[in-house]
Amino acid sequence: MLYNMTHLPITTLLALLTREGALLTVKETSHSLGVTEWWTRQLIARGDLRAINVGGTANTARWRVDPEDLRAFLANRESRSRDLMAS
Repeated sequence: MLYNMTHLPITTLLALLTREGALLTVKETSHSLGVTEWWTRQLIARGDLRAINVGGTANTARWRVDPEDLRAFLANRESRSRDLMAS
């Protein structure tokens, strides 16, 4: 099921997709990250973002990203860790 991602925070979107077991397309992943599809493909090619090729060869790959892998990618790039208990 595709959600209108312009109205959902990334954390909500990832929670919904994880619950459904859905994989994100490159377009959906790019939109979630706020980058171009080209940049998302570069992250996949460099091995920075884990993805699954669901069809095609290297030049025609159809990549899908597990929401958990996107969450891990974002967590690894935080400038500082969150301390939700501090006040």
